Amino acid sequence: MPSELLHLPPAYTLVGIYRLVTDPFIRQPVLDKIKHASIRGIVVGVVYAAGSWKILDWFVRTFLVGGGGWFGRKQVEAAISKSDRGHVWVGLGQFGVSLDLVLYTHLLILLPQLSSILRFFIYKNLRLARSRAFALTVSSRGKPKEFWNQGYIEEWAQPPRPARGEILGVGSRKSREARWISWILWWPTQLFLRHYLLLPLSPSLPLLAPLLTSTLRAITTAEYLHQPYFETKGMNQEEVWRWVEERRWAYMAFGFAASLLESIPIVGLFLSISNRIGAAMWAHDLEKRQHLFSHGILSPLPPDQTGFYGMGAVTDLGVDIQQAEDQIEQKWSKKRDL
Repeated sequence: MPSELLHLPPAYTLVGIYRLVTDPFIRQPVLDKIKHASIRGIVVGVVYAAGSWKILDWFVRTFLVGGGGWFGRKQVEAAISKSDRGHVWVGLGQFGVSLDLVLYTHLLILLPQLSSILRFFIYKNLRLARSRAFALTVSSRGKPKEFWNQGYIEEWAQPPRPARGEILGVGSRKSREARWISWILWWPTQLFLRHYLLLPLSPSLPLLAPLLTSTLRAITTAEYLHQPYFETKGMNQEEVWRWVEERRWAYMAFGFAASLLESIPIVGLFLSISNRIGAAMWAHDLEKRQHLFSHGILSPLPPDQTGFYGMGAVTDLGVDIQQAEDQIEQKWSKKRDL
């Protein structure tokens, strides 16, 4: 991929979707792994949706929209008052759609349940499919093992240093984030936030809830997606921390986009596969940049030149850098052919 794409980390999620759809070398082995389990999960989900429709519809009308007290009409009074004969406008300004309030609330509850049913059937094979997608993408880049396992090369002249307890131990940044994320993603919490906080403010806000959860889990998601890359490079925990910290906003941007795609009900399960492909493509471009530093073509960046994403400015990529990248690409591609 072009080096300029390193300065647009979220774009790699789109690259992952494109390659999953268009590249049979990756698509066929990956989808074959989850095809039969997906069919079973979809069938069970359809049966569940049909069988529980009237019950859930009664529950929504009686307790969430039509009833009184803690769960009923008073809690969504603002949304009901703005409705037109029981319909609410869901969207931004003129861009939206008019939906029945009961149906809208029904779907907000049902779709995550259907995703959970499908996940139950494909979870084991989905993990294998994700790993296979990453491995096949790396293989498709045509580089030998030596290209990937050169180790950690420092790109900053003054790298950050972790504070005590920031990498391991109870109370670390990572463990605190994990606890908050687990609480936010817990389904009773989701129901509470949608019904008591978001829906009363605006019918469109429940659809924006994934923006909050994706922001909270952005950096941990991106770091997790690159674990195979870190393991291949043989990086220890301090090097992983330093690597991510130097590129913090790049990992935030990529992780946010990846997490947002995975939060889409049902479809997000399959997009979690394309995210692995995108992560592998990003890792390949990052490793090419590592070779520029290891060959002395690029020098460690001083603090005032690290840039927003920790990789300098896109204007720093001159003709000489592009030619050096092409030479490295040819060198390692030829080495694989030998």
